[in-house]
Amino acid sequence: MIVSRSLKVFTLLFLMIAFVSSGYQPTIFAAENTSIVSIVGSQESGTLEKEVSFPEGATAFDVLSDAVGAENVLFEESEYGKYITSINEIKAEGTHYWGLYINGITAQVGADSYIVQDGDKLTFQYIDWNVAPEKTVSLNVIGNDEKGTMKEVSEVSFLNEPTAFELLQVILGVENVLFSESEYGKMITAVNNLAAEGTYYWAFYVNGEMATVGADSYKLQSGDKITFQYESWETSAPEKENSGETETKPETKPVDVITSEKLQSTVNLATKYILANNIGEWEVIGLSKAGKEIPASYLEEVKNVVTTSEGQFTRITDYERYTLGILAAGGNPTDFEGYNLVEHIYNGDVTKQGLNGVIFALLALDSAKFEVPKTATWTREKLVSSLIENQNQDGGWAWDGSESSDIDTTAMVITALAPYKNQVDVNSKIDLAVQYLSAQYLDSKVNNSSTAAQVIIALTALGMNPTSELFSNNGQSIVSYLLTFQNADGGFDYQGGEVSDVFSTDQAFRGVVAYHLFLNGEGSLYNLPLKTTDSNDETVVEPQPTQEGKPLPETATNAYNIILLGLLLLLIGAVMYVSNRKKQGTI
Repeated sequence: MIVSRSLKVFTLLFLMIAFVSSGYQPTIFAAENTSIVSIVGSQESGTLEKEVSFPEGATAFDVLSDAVGAENVLFEESEYGKYITSINEIKAEGTHYWGLYINGITAQVGADSYIVQDGDKLTFQYIDWNVAPEKTVSLNVIGNDEKGTMKEVSEVSFLNEPTAFELLQVILGVENVLFSESEYGKMITAVNNLAAEGTYYWAFYVNGEMATVGADSYKLQSGDKITFQYESWETSAPEKENSGETETKPETKPVDVITSEKLQSTVNLATKYILANNIGEWEVIGLSKAGKEIPASYLEEVKNVVTTSEGQFTRITDYERYTLGILAAGGNPTDFEGYNLVEHIYNGDVTKQGLNGVIFALLALDSAKFEVPKTATWTREKLVSSLIENQNQDGGWAWDGSESSDIDTTAMVITALAPYKNQVDVNSKIDLAVQYLSAQYLDSKVNNSSTAAQVIIALTALGMNPTSELFSNNGQSIVSYLLTFQNADGGFDYQGGEVSDVFSTDQAFRGVVAYHLFLNGEGSLYNLPLKTTDSNDETVVEPQPTQEGKPLPETATNAYNIILLGLLLLLIGAVMYVSNRKKQGTI
């Protein structure tokens, strides 16, 4: 009887232990990937190369920090991400910056945005943007009739001997280039969701000729023109009569590629120059959209101006520029020191200062999507109509309303009309204006930094790329042209030389920032949402709501609960067993 009971107790304990053990799950560690990281610094520092293991989802910035130590990588946080300012005490300053190459191809995104793939070779190189890269290549990706040209870039710099396939992956993003492995190498199965299916495939051309090897086997040569084109073998280009040559499409002009790192370096240099001088509304707008800190003194000075004038100004443009500046600095122009500056705009005499008053009235009202009463003297509809009615036959506008169009005014009008580009009557006017601006640039009539900046601001407000063929003259885009005016002190000059001035720097800075916003898909320079503020115009950070509802399952916590429950059952079982033995007098 005792043996039988002992067996039962043993069986019960065994089941309890088995139950408890089921709560344990072996920890599975994800296999780490590896990458080769190269740091190519100055001639004195030489090159450092290191193999680094990294977990899934790590960025190029993470891998760099692991390679050299986080303390040896200095950076600045900006609206665009982490901008590397120093690696191993080699600082990005003057005309130098730290560029990133992925598998030998210059990166199209920042180091903290690129997700590293297993086997990637990452090169961080100390670059002087005044020195032309030794090796460059162009890429053209042409889809079907519906998608047309999907990507077109030129002068992509590269190092060593990357393949055409690696070029395609880096420029478009690994996730946008699908492939399958075959005995002939990598076969491209889809590019930007356009799949190779049926009779269609992705053809690979080098310098206009069908390649004789696969894209993953062809090593890039400087000056190559690489083309990936979506084709059907049933509709391939017909042979020319009496010739074995095939027809090719006419070559397109090269389009500049300006890296995010170079732009960020330009912005940082210009910021230092701007902060060393007086800060006005236009500088504040540029600083705000560049993610830079705005001196607190700016809003204090504006408060003094507004209170001293009791919210009354003789020029309509004063209301407009203060509205934009206050917004950029985090204030509320509808209740600034008790005055509503926005109301003075839509009920003011906006035509008193010619087209400028109308242009910036529309920009100010749209900057934070201010509500305009239907009874207002100037509704948005009236402002748009006023601008359209003043367009000249050549597609441009003149600041004084005359028939002699000028580039700056035309660009500013386009910027103001950009939010209305989907309206049929407005769209046709904008198209004419863009053609006018393109003709002026191609004819070398854009001859100073300020005008170039205004054109860039206008194009980016429309969502148009200012480095496209329309604005590329003799291989130089209008963005590259603008950057030639920046001096060693970070400032810009008007028409060349080495002496910077505040006026030119302000406009050029906004132009560069506008292009950077475009590259990051962040909209117009004058998109300045109204922030929640208190009575002192200080930004209020609303508290995060506490999490309610059912929490996500905590597998580790559940395991511990099961263990505790099992131990408790063991204890209860032991007590019951001892108690039973006492009753039987066996202890």
